[in-house]
Amino acid sequence: MSLRRQLLVSFGLQGIGAAAVLVATLWLGFSLGPEVQGGFNRAKSEVEFIAAFAMFGLPQALFFHVKSDALGMRAAMTWVYRSSWLALVIGGAWSLLQHPRDGALPWLLAAAVAAMVAHGQLRTLLLVRERTVWFNIVTAAPQLLVLASVGWVVVAGTAPRPAVWFCAFAAAFGLVALAAWRRLQAATDAAGVAADTAASGWRSLGHYGFAAWLTAVLSTGAVIAMQQWVEEGAGRVALGQFTLAMTLVQIPLTPIAYAAPLLLRRWMERPDARAAHRWAAILFLALLCIAGGVWLLSMRWPDLGLGAAYSGATRALALLLVGAAAEAASRLMTVQAGASGLPWVAVRAEAARWAVLASAALAPLPHGLMAWCAVWSLASIAAALVFVWHGRSARAR
Repeated sequence: MSLRRQLLVSFGLQGIGAAAVLVATLWLGFSLGPEVQGGFNRAKSEVEFIAAFAMFGLPQALFFHVKSDALGMRAAMTWVYRSSWLALVIGGAWSLLQHPRDGALPWLLAAAVAAMVAHGQLRTLLLVRERTVWFNIVTAAPQLLVLASVGWVVVAGTAPRPAVWFCAFAAAFGLVALAAWRRLQAATDAAGVAADTAASGWRSLGHYGFAAWLTAVLSTGAVIAMQQWVEEGAGRVALGQFTLAMTLVQIPLTPIAYAAPLLLRRWMERPDARAAHRWAAILFLALLCIAGGVWLLSMRWPDLGLGAAYSGATRALALLLVGAAAEAASRLMTVQAGASGLPWVAVRAEAARWAVLASAALAPLPHGLMAWCAVWSLASIAAALVFVWHGRSARAR
């Protein structure tokens, strides 16, 4: 199957999953208000942050080493099994520290983290050995199951405890991870022992994986920090507006997330730095134009059609889209750097993002949501500039 057809299949199947997350967020906001919607996104971000921490960059490292025949599939699945148990311990320790007296919540959070870690690694291994369609189905399925859980909450009509969301995430990602494991196990058994002759050491995996881990932790941690600062500085209603705008910002970024694994595989097989730079520039300019259009739209549609509780959310979205333009370019360049065996460039980019965010947290900012949206966009631009500097330095050499 050609790359273009693979991308179209990915956009179609994974687009269903992305639409499910968007519908879930809007459904909660429209039916139960910004506080419940903000709580859902807060719980989701917490699970994603701990899972990113507990993965230690293994999805990217396992893909890179199995694809380059430096690691066998059986050995890779052993890494998945052991790291999932480690993630359960890490998730449990985190949740006991954060929610020490909240009944079953710590155990549900730990289960959600372990399920998300297993799912994240198994779906990348499917892309190495299986058809692209399996990778796409396994990626989208948990999001559809989460949407079903949101529907149940909306029908119940009451604000749920965080434990409900953690249970939903654990069930959704756990069931799909189990299906992916059985698929890979069957394929590995059919391939025989010869498929597992290569075994890369932990040092090689660790060097690549640690860089990918730092990138993921810094990236998701930045979202967690922003949500906390927005809530503390502007209140829960502003948090709901911010998380909704951030969710909408993911719409133009979602195709990049879909394409990233396929592009990583393609650029490992056929290195093409110029194509990555060209597409990064095109996406940056296109999203800047969209941001301008949304800003103009905010004059007539300030609340995104969700009512007075979301007044000003359209302008917040426009500002965040400026950052999304830089984020889109950064994500493409992160894939290109990973395919070239240079994952540490992305770490430096995330460090630049944090430098801007930390400076803003210490500075006296104007009160309100818009100031924090501007800070987030400036931080995203700083991260993108690291890739620009690295690309120019590489061409100079």
